[in-house]
Amino acid sequence: MCDVSLRARGWLSHVPRMAAALDRPLFTPRLRLEPVTPALAAAARAGQAAFAEVIGADAPADWCAASLGLVARAGTSDAPMRAVAVHRAEGAIIGDVRFEPLQHTPGEFEIGYGVWRGRRRQGYAVEAAGAVIDWLFKYGGAQTIIAGCDSKNLASVRTLRRLGFWLDTNPGRTFWWVLTPELHKSLDA
Repeated sequence: MCDVSLRARGWLSHVPRMAAALDRPLFTPRLRLEPVTPALAAAARAGQAAFAEVIGADAPADWCAASLGLVARAGTSDAPMRAVAVHRAEGAIIGDVRFEPLQHTPGEFEIGYGVWRGRRRQGYAVEAAGAVIDWLFKYGGAQTIIAGCDSKNLASVRTLRRLGFWLDTNPGRTFWWVLTPELHKSLDA
């Protein structure tokens, strides 16, 4: 049964619609961000080799161990809400970006990202998440994007600052950050 039928039956009513679905890869100077479609999620459920073949890239075993299950579950809505980052020149997966519309506030999205351990501290999180953020503000209907990170995760704090996020709240261990189109545009100024 297709996801549109599931939504019509009310089974996906908890997942807000996006203004537009990410229906094509996004490209940055170093990365191809491949949206997780139902077909890509099915390949992830089939395992590392099937996933690597469908995405057309090497899928490192430790990235698969940490993230393949998340990718497998991501292709169940009517719009992709996760993109896998593939290094264009090397043809290898380096991470992924999750982006979800929030149910309680139209136009608000939560974003998260992960970079394979062997590829950290090279600017990939900023590059991948930045491309998705650009797309969300331009086409996805985002008015606000939030992100949470552990207060001790200094690398993520630096990434969110580089992306233009502002610290909104810090109730304990989790810092919550916010990004609006105005804050995002100020990065270009």
